[in-house]
Amino acid sequence: MTRISVGDASLTNILSRQGAELRAQVQRASAEVTTGRRSDIAATLRGDVSPLLAIDASLTRLAAFNTTAADAAFQTATQQAAISGLSSLAKGITTTLLNSRDFPTPAQVNTVAADARGRLASVIGLLNTQASGRAVFSGVATDTLPLGTSDDLLTALETVAAGATTAGEVSAAVATWFADPLGFGAFYQGGAPLAPPPIAPGETADLSTTATDPAIRDTLAGFAMAALIDRGILSGKPEERATLAQTAGQRLLTSEEARITLSARIGTVEARIEAARTRNSAEETALGIMRSEVGSVDPYEAAARLETARAQLESLYLVTARVSRLSLVEFLR
Repeated sequence: MTRISVGDASLTNILSRQGAELRAQVQRASAEVTTGRRSDIAATLRGDVSPLLAIDASLTRLAAFNTTAADAAFQTATQQAAISGLSSLAKGITTTLLNSRDFPTPAQVNTVAADARGRLASVIGLLNTQASGRAVFSGVATDTLPLGTSDDLLTALETVAAGATTAGEVSAAVATWFADPLGFGAFYQGGAPLAPPPIAPGETADLSTTATDPAIRDTLAGFAMAALIDRGILSGKPEERATLAQTAGQRLLTSEEARITLSARIGTVEARIEAARTRNSAEETALGIMRSEVGSVDPYEAAARLETARAQLESLYLVTARVSRLSLVEFLR
């Protein structure tokens, strides 16, 4: 059997190192042909990766904007739906309440009062709407429902209206309670308005609407006046009860413009958020293309390097086999 000298061993080591290097080249070239990306972007940029880091930082910032913009869009859409529902509930009873003094019997006033009480509960349910577990009309206190139940509200109003003998006195007591920081202000369980979240570079969204908004307060007051009739206020005075029902209808009618304005304001915020999300998406796409171009590889050049490395590796294997005499005949000699 042929002996391997010191020189042969050195040559074998050299061939082994060259083989490892060529195999690595084949693997890198294969990966680049498959992915279309440089295996060593830093080497491609000659060590100056600052452009790539700047692109990555911009993409990270845009991802944060997209998250806050999506949350803001969800919140405003939920608020808009709630205000729309509130307006529908008011529209469905306002005319009937306004005509209550023309009802031929007190029973009809009682019927519309019972309807108003049910609608008041629905309104409070809308204002207590949650989106992804967050109360949308509670300001910063997103983990707390902004309002108590309709029965709690009416109980508080019955207390402040105790002793009232006319519709005017009841409506004045209700209006005063809703305007009082120690009245409705204390009944409101939410927090301060939310700070405007950033939705795009240099742009924020106004999410300050809470259940204390004047349009919401006035609407609640209108429903509450009529609902108090169903709780027995001014009992035994059918004319005063009918007058109170009419006053409630007038309150709902006069608050309609405020509800429209509130809905329009929220709609404007929705439009700004959508425009910001569109711009963010366009910028993100452009940056993604730039980043791809930084690390992209010419497929033809990569394929040529792959074939060259393969040919060199095959040649090296052939030389190694000859040097080592890796054949059965040589082994048996």
